[in-house]
Amino acid sequence: MNKIIFLIVICVLISCERENTALTSNEKDQLKTLLDKANNFNYSKKERAVFTDQAASILKQSKDSSSLNYLFKIADGYYNSDDNLNYFTVSKHILRKAIRSKDSSAICKAYSYIGDYYYYEYKYDSAYYYYSKVEKNKTHIKSFKIYERSVFNKASILLFERNFSQAEVEFVKLLKNAKTNKNERIIYEAYLGVGLALRGMNNNKGAIEYYTKALKQTDKLKTDNQYNLLKAQTLNYIAIAYQKDKDFEKAFSLTKQALDIDQFRRSNPDLFCYLMNTHSYSKFMLGDESCLKDFYNILQLGDSLSNVHIQLNSKINLSEYYLKKKNVKEAEKYSKEVLHLARQNKIHEDELQALELLAKIDTSRSTYYREKYISLSDSLQSVERTTRNKFARIEFETDEITSEKKLIEAENRRISAQRRLIMGFSLFLIIALVLLYIVKAQRTKNRELQYKQKQQQANFEIYQLMLDQHQKIEEGKQMEKQRISRELHDGVMGKLTAIRLNLFILNKKNDPETIARCMKQVDEIQNIEKEIRKIAHDLNQNLFADTSDFVLMVDNLVANIKEHSTVRFRVTADEVIDWTTVSSAVKIQVYRILQESLQNIGKYAKAENVSITMLKKDNAIVVSVTDDGVGFNTNQAKGGIGLKNMKERAAEIGATLKILSEKQQGTQIILTIPT
Repeated sequence: MNKIIFLIVICVLISCERENTALTSNEKDQLKTLLDKANNFNYSKKERAVFTDQAASILKQSKDSSSLNYLFKIADGYYNSDDNLNYFTVSKHILRKAIRSKDSSAICKAYSYIGDYYYYEYKYDSAYYYYSKVEKNKTHIKSFKIYERSVFNKASILLFERNFSQAEVEFVKLLKNAKTNKNERIIYEAYLGVGLALRGMNNNKGAIEYYTKALKQTDKLKTDNQYNLLKAQTLNYIAIAYQKDKDFEKAFSLTKQALDIDQFRRSNPDLFCYLMNTHSYSKFMLGDESCLKDFYNILQLGDSLSNVHIQLNSKINLSEYYLKKKNVKEAEKYSKEVLHLARQNKIHEDELQALELLAKIDTSRSTYYREKYISLSDSLQSVERTTRNKFARIEFETDEITSEKKLIEAENRRISAQRRLIMGFSLFLIIALVLLYIVKAQRTKNRELQYKQKQQQANFEIYQLMLDQHQKIEEGKQMEKQRISRELHDGVMGKLTAIRLNLFILNKKNDPETIARCMKQVDEIQNIEKEIRKIAHDLNQNLFADTSDFVLMVDNLVANIKEHSTVRFRVTADEVIDWTTVSSAVKIQVYRILQESLQNIGKYAKAENVSITMLKKDNAIVVSVTDDGVGFNTNQAKGGIGLKNMKERAAEIGATLKILSEKQQGTQIILTIPT
C-alpha cells in the first residue's frame, strides 16, 4: 500500500508544471542532507528508502534549473534501497526531461540508469540495448565512470548468459581503460569479472588469481562507502573457488573473516545470507553438525527477503545434507522444491543441479532425471548460441543507428561548411568595406589633425601674448597696491587718528555740549566706512576678469601670506591641468576655498609646513591643502561659518569637499572638481 501511495507522489513529480517554482536555500539544504543520507550505506536499506522518499517529496513541485542533478541522486537513492519501480519511473522521467532540454550528457546517463533497471530485473536484452546506446555515444558523456559502468554491465550480461570467453575479453578491455583513467572501483570490478569468467570456463586457478587481485584492490577503496561489502563479497568468491578445489578449511576461514568485517545481517541481509551459505556449506563438508541449523536459519531469512537465489542455494544445501545423512525423503523434498522454483524463475543452473541431485537420490528414476539433465543442458547450449546471436544483432543495430547518425552528422557538417564558406565570403566583403571606410575616415582624421596642430600653434602664440599681458597686469596690481596703501595710510588712517584724538575728550568731559560735538566724529566714521567699502569694491570688481594663469594666482596668494608668516609653503601643480579650459566661476570658488583654508591654518593650526597640491585624476581635478598643525576632532568640531562657506562654495560648482583631521595629526582638505 505504501509503495502505491509513493508511486502517486512520483507521478506528481513527473507531471507537475507549476510556473517558475525554484527551490529555496532552505529546501536545497534539506535536499542535500536527505540525499547524502539516502546514499549512505551506514544506514539500513529501509532507512535509505525513507530518506529518498522525503527528498522526492521536496523536489516534486520544483522546476529548479539544477533539478536534473537532484533527480539523478534520487534515482541513486531508490537503486541503492532496491526500490526498482520508483528507480525506473524517475529514470524515464529524467530521460524525457533531458531530451526536451537537449542535454546529450544527461541523455546518455539516463540510458545507463534505464539499462541498470533492466539489468536488475534480469531483462538482459533490454539492458544490453541501453548499455550499447551509452557505449556508442560515449563522446557525449562528461563522466567516464558512466561509460565504464555501462561496459562493465554489458560484460556482466555476457557472463550471466554463459558467454564466458567474450565476457573475459570485455572485462580485460575494461580493465585496461580503467587503469588508464585510474578508476580504482572499476579496476576492482574488472578483476572480479575476469575471475568469474575464468571460473565459468573451469579455470579455477586463474579465477583465484584474479579474485586475489580484486581483494588487494579493495585496499585502495577504503574511502568507498561500500568498502566492507566489496571486501566481504570478494572473500566469498575466493572461498567458493576453494570449495571447488575441495579445500573447505580455507573456504571456512575466508568466510569467517568476511563475516567479521561488519554486521551484515543488519546492513546487508542478502550478502549475509550468501556468506553464511558458503560458510555453512564448508562446515557441512568439514563434518560440523551445526551447519543444519545455519541452513534453516538462512532459508528462513531468504524467505523473508523474497530472494530466490538465497532460497535455492539454501534448499540445495539442505538436500545435499540429507542425502549424505541418507534421509532420502527430506533430500528428495528439497531437491524437488529447487527444481520447481528454478524452473519457475528460469534459473537453469540450479535446475540442472536439482536434476543431478534427484538422479542420485531417486535411483529408480535416475535414468529419467539424467535424460532431463542432458535435454536441458543441450537446450541451454542452443539458447546460449541464440542469445549470442541476439546480442550480436543488438550490437549491429546500434552500430547501424550510430552509422546513420554519423551520416546525418556528416551531411550537417557539409551544409555547415557551405554556410561557413558563404559567411566567410560575406565577412571578407564586409571587412573590405569596413577597411575602405577606415581609410577614408583616416584621411579625414589626418586633415583634422593638421588643422588642430595649426590651431594649437595659434593658441600657443596667443598664450604667449596672454603671459606678456599677465606680466603687465601684475605690474599694474603692484602699482594699485601702492596707491591703495597710500590712500589707506594718508587718507583713512589719518582721519581715524584725528577722530580718535577728538573722541579722547570723552574721558574727561561728558556734558551734552561735548557729546553733541563728538557725534559729528561718528558721522565722519561712517564716511570712512563708505570710503573703505569703495576701495574693497574696486579691488573685488575685476579680481578674476583676466586671469590667464590660475597657478600663478595661487602662488601670489601664498606669497602674500609669507610676508607676515613663518609657515613654510609648498605648491605643487600638475602640468596636465589646462586651467584655460576651467570656467572663471569654478576658479573663483576654488581660490576662495584655498584662501579660507590658509586663513584657518594661520589662525588655529599652529602649523610649520603647509602643502598645496593640484592634480589631475581620471575625469577630475583634485586640490588638497595639508598641514602638520595641531588638528581637531572632525566629529566634535562645531560648524563655523568658514567651513560652512567652503562647503557651500564646493556645492555650487558640483565639487566634493572632504576634511580629514585628528588631534596632533594635522589636517587635510580635499576638493574634487569634476571636469
